[in-house]
Amino acid sequence: MQIKQTIQAYIGKRQTPLISLFHIVVLLLVLTQIILSNFVDFNDNGAISSNVIKFYGTWSHIVTGLLLAPLAVIFILIEFKKYGLKHFYPYLSGDNQQLKADFAQLKQRKLPEPESKGIAAIVQGLGLAALVLVLLSGTIWFYAWTTGASWAEDMQEIHGLLTGLVITYFFAHGLMGLWHIFYSAYKSNEIHR
Repeated sequence: MQIKQTIQAYIGKRQTPLISLFHIVVLLLVLTQIILSNFVDFNDNGAISSNVIKFYGTWSHIVTGLLLAPLAVIFILIEFKKYGLKHFYPYLSGDNQQLKADFAQLKQRKLPEPESKGIAAIVQGLGLAALVLVLLSGTIWFYAWTTGASWAEDMQEIHGLLTGLVITYFFAHGLMGLWHIFYSAYKSNEIHR
């Protein structure tokens, strides 16, 4: 089976087409934001840099962020409605049974299947929380910047720090997901050994 078909088959079993579409759109917008963040620049007065690349990079980052925010909120609300909060954050209510079972499988050098309240769901919940924090801090920073608030620069720094969480999650979640997809395909002989 080809790589693209392997990924599509795995995701098709676990996500509805709507969730897959939101997943892809949010993924692409987050990646765009990560790239554009390298071109964001303001002068000491809080104005966008006059450098052409940084000027358009900054505005592209802002506009993409304003587009990403409502789409991500819709995606998160769909996920919470479908699975509930306990699926992603079982430890908040002391429900660690599936997490313990997943760790027991890892100790036996077995990759646990994605289960509700398990490692995969918890990792996804942490990513959703990181995304909310970055979107919220970016929105608050944008408000502070457009209103000329004295704390706008501090909010921009907080937003930048929180972005590190999303960048870490973006790459770790992607690599873990691909590992799981190909491991599962290998186990079921979809990829020849």
